[in-house]
Amino acid sequence: MLKLIRSEWQLLLFGFLMTFWSSPGQTFLISLFSGEIRAELSLSDGEFAGIYSLATLLSAIVMIWSGSLVDRVNLKRLSIAIVLGLGIGCGMMSLSESILTLLISLFLLRQLGQGLMFIVSSTAMVRYLDEHKGKASALASMGYAVAEAVMPSMLVALLLWVGWRQSWQVAGILLVVFMLPAILFLLRSHEQRHRDYLTQISQQEDDRVRVYRRRQWTRPEVIRDRYFYLFAPGLMSQPLMFTGFIFHQVHLVESKGWPLIGWAALFSVYAMVSVGTKLVTGFLIDRYGAIRMIPLVALPMGVGLIVLAYSSSLVGGGVFLVLTGITVGFQSTATAPFWSEMYGNQHLGSIKSLGAAAMVFCTALSPIVMGWQIDIGTGMDTLAIAAAIYIFLTSGLAFYAYRDRLTKV
Repeated sequence: MLKLIRSEWQLLLFGFLMTFWSSPGQTFLISLFSGEIRAELSLSDGEFAGIYSLATLLSAIVMIWSGSLVDRVNLKRLSIAIVLGLGIGCGMMSLSESILTLLISLFLLRQLGQGLMFIVSSTAMVRYLDEHKGKASALASMGYAVAEAVMPSMLVALLLWVGWRQSWQVAGILLVVFMLPAILFLLRSHEQRHRDYLTQISQQEDDRVRVYRRRQWTRPEVIRDRYFYLFAPGLMSQPLMFTGFIFHQVHLVESKGWPLIGWAALFSVYAMVSVGTKLVTGFLIDRYGAIRMIPLVALPMGVGLIVLAYSSSLVGGGVFLVLTGITVGFQSTATAPFWSEMYGNQHLGSIKSLGAAAMVFCTALSPIVMGWQIDIGTGMDTLAIAAAIYIFLTSGLAFYAYRDRLTKV
């Protein structure tokens, strides 16, 4: 690990910062402003969730195309464009006065923050550090864990100090001012690395005497592969369920009678657990592979949801976040190496964009479904039990896919 950091610290730090500054497009940050946004625009939980889900669904559709840009556009130029676009999204959010402007700003935040920032970071780690893809993915994805640890408390304080509109303005300014010079510095020698990667791919294509060469799948081939549909529900269960509960975290906290500041403080523990899990998962992936990890990814969160359903104390909420932190650490580290091991690196951006679009679709679905259930009176405990059952079922499906694939390889 230390040797990898010393030799590739610039690319690793780039990946870390891209995931950290994806925060403005993440549900855990946007949902902290849900109360103020709903109050100012006179929206119910379900109505705001519907707008959020529509923006996220549109993002998922566009991402099928935009994610493939990672395979075709210079990494430095693409990253700069994404950061500038995300900054514009933050500015638009601060100026939202109507449902239309809210929808557009949420689309920009979700497309550029939740979507492309992550695709760019994770693809770069797996593509250019293939022999250490597990550890590289773990180190880069820590940016998200650090953001989850520090951002909620900072944003709650900023929200109380200057209000929700000014908070978005501050976030957008800091993002652009910090990330633009960071990208220019950290990727200043990336062109040579990319040329080396293309040379390696070319040599693999020309090598006719090697006993084994990993197949480089295209996206149409992946769409026709039945294992994609067997593994995908397990991979998507964590973002599907966690997004729903975090989007409605204010309602969850109110229904449990917990203080919001106490709940926000628990995210630091959640983040530390997630970071520790990422490190362990990174080593395990490089030693045993990512494919066999997928059936196990969501199980801790499933147990955590059961604890959440049957607990009325903030301690139970902490247990839920700790177990979810394990799942998030697993999932965020294993996903990109999984796509790489299953389908190769040459078209990884296009393939990951397919998986990312499915994931974003899930994050579009869960807030509106949960918001509708909340509006008709369904309790959060009932929703937690239903989510746990779904997780256990999809984990079983992924285990079947893994066992069936073993017999075919």
